[in-house]
Amino acid sequence: MTAPRSASPPSTDRLGGTFHRFWAAGTLTNLGDGMLSTALPLIAATLTHDPLAVSGLVVARYLPWLLVAPFSGVLLDRVDRLRAMTVSSTVAALAVTALALLVATGGATLWALYATIFVVICCETVTDPVTRITVSRIVPGRLLDRANGRLEGGRLVAQDCVATPVAGVLFAVAAALPVAGTALSYALCAVLVVTVALMLRRVPDPAGSTGATESGEGTESGQGVLRSLREGFAYVFGQPLTRGLAFNNAGMMIGAQMATSVLVLYARDVLGVPAALYGLFLASIAIGGVLGAMLASRLVANFGRRTAMMGGYLGMGACLLAVGLVPDAWSAALAWGVLGLCMTVTNVSGSLFFQAVVPSHVRGRATAAFRMIGWGLSPVGALLGGLLGRVDLALPFLVGGLLMVVTPLAFRGAVAGCARLSDEAAASAAGDR
Repeated sequence: MTAPRSASPPSTDRLGGTFHRFWAAGTLTNLGDGMLSTALPLIAATLTHDPLAVSGLVVARYLPWLLVAPFSGVLLDRVDRLRAMTVSSTVAALAVTALALLVATGGATLWALYATIFVVICCETVTDPVTRITVSRIVPGRLLDRANGRLEGGRLVAQDCVATPVAGVLFAVAAALPVAGTALSYALCAVLVVTVALMLRRVPDPAGSTGATESGEGTESGQGVLRSLREGFAYVFGQPLTRGLAFNNAGMMIGAQMATSVLVLYARDVLGVPAALYGLFLASIAIGGVLGAMLASRLVANFGRRTAMMGGYLGMGACLLAVGLVPDAWSAALAWGVLGLCMTVTNVSGSLFFQAVVPSHVRGRATAAFRMIGWGLSPVGALLGGLLGRVDLALPFLVGGLLMVVTPLAFRGAVAGCARLSDEAAASAAGDR
């Protein structure tokens, strides 16, 4: 049976000023993420030429999703989520400020880079889920696909179109500049989140919103931490559909991190991309991603959510294979851009599941458990990419791309179920107008 297709929301519906303030906060933190993820590999490449040592940055970046994310999920189901985002953004700003001082004074080491990215991502295990699940508190359910497209588009523009090329140019001037810019972005994000929280206190939840208790404050607060953790894991791993989605996400993340862990060396040594243009090379993924964000809701409406999700997954794998096979930087940048389009369409199409299908009282823990199995296993992909890169820098792209093609085919039933339930939630929200 063909899944119902989502109806496009009327153009007269507006997302509202609170959403745009929230969008700006998320975009600022994405701007900082983009500058940091570009600057740190460049700094690391000045300290070592060992692919395995450089891939250690990716290990440090994703290890918090394995070790810390489950506890962050418990936190987000117990406290006000926007307040938690404010605190985590502030801590990240302070950590990056300390690194900027080390880089400026010549005291930066690989271990300092590892430690900083580890602390920042510990904070991200709070800020990223809040950014993704709190939107259902801010906009009506019928507008979630549109809001998700705006959020994803803003993320890509800030993180890849703006941050990566700017970070590359700033790095060519002084290595500390993109790091300092990251700290400023995180600080401004914290300020904006405070204003969003104040605005929400004055305005009732929008009609048709899918979560009346999105703050999470007081939810399950009487339970012990371990019991709360078990409930989150039981929701994700106790059902075939959510378990399949988690394993599909894990396979996709491992394949992607095989490649991204050595991308800076592959671009520099194989494709001949100079350091000052590395950010521009990375920006190609954002150009495709922005196009994907613009088209995602329309693709879901015209072709169905299941087709959009599966096409995006398979396209990502094919594009990663292409990056490892093409002979020049221009062709690789084109493939990298199409990969961004496919990734964004898949992300926007699937976001509704955790925003509208997963119950609000367990949403923080379920999101964290889902991320733990996917993002938490990304260091495995990074280490494999580093080891394969020692043999040939193209191998991580070829092996990772193949894994990204096989994985969604193996879990196509879970992807179809996710699409069906998300469409039902979207149709229900549209009917409640």
